[in-house]
Amino acid sequence: MYKPANIREFVTPAIFLKCKTEVINERTSKAYEKAEKPNLRGKFKLKGTSQVTANGLVVIADKTTFVTWYRKDFESGDALEIDGVRYNIIGAPEDTENRHRYSVLNLERLTGGA
Repeated sequence: MYKPANIREFVTPAIFLKCKTEVINERTSKAYEKAEKPNLRGKFKLKGTSQVTANGLVVIADKTTFVTWYRKDFESGDALEIDGVRYNIIGAPEDTENRHRYSVLNLERLTGGA
């Protein structure tokens, strides 16, 4: 049976944000709002960073994972706010062993610079 972490390791607080898309003047814009029961606890682990330069701009992508209790409303495109920093959920959230006990979320944070 999969045990990603001891419960005592679920110490990182996070706020779960659902993505809402709106079409304003024929442009799609994303807005995030708190989900029902938004407070989560989990295990946060940084996997690495990558740097891409395009059109003279440098974009840095931090890749992380967040292991928490299973929720059926996790979707790709939603976000988690951890220590005031928003991380987007990329890919499908993994329901380990289809037991609806733990979820592994792949997160990404994009930052830019000059």
